[in-house]
Amino acid sequence: MNEMVPRNELMKQGGKAVGGIGGGAALLIVGALSASTVPAIIIGGVLTVFGLIVASKSKEDKLAGGVVAGAGILTFLKGMPFLHSLAGGLLWISGVGLIVAGGVSLYKFIKGLKARG
Repeated sequence: MNEMVPRNELMKQGGKAVGGIGGGAALLIVGALSASTVPAIIIGGVLTVFGLIVASKSKEDKLAGGVVAGAGILTFLKGMPFLHSLAGGLLWISGVGLIVAGGVSLYKFIKGLKARG
């Protein structure tokens, strides 16, 4: 039989699932929107500044802010002609990786939910 998963563990798994899938989709969308130089530089700059602000606000948000700032830097670099392919590929890999990680957390969440009831 499956052991009952504690509620706080289920909440963490659900949050990771939503964050991973949503964040991965957002990275893929940002990568698609920043296909040309000017939008990539603008979107990348805004994401980088926003991520750094979020990371500096509280201890709990350091990771999320760092991820957003990293995505912003990659988006900014995608606007540079000589780094366009490399940065675009890294954005795509990061987006797909986050979606996969979110999917795994979603699977664990659903499995834990079934074990509870």
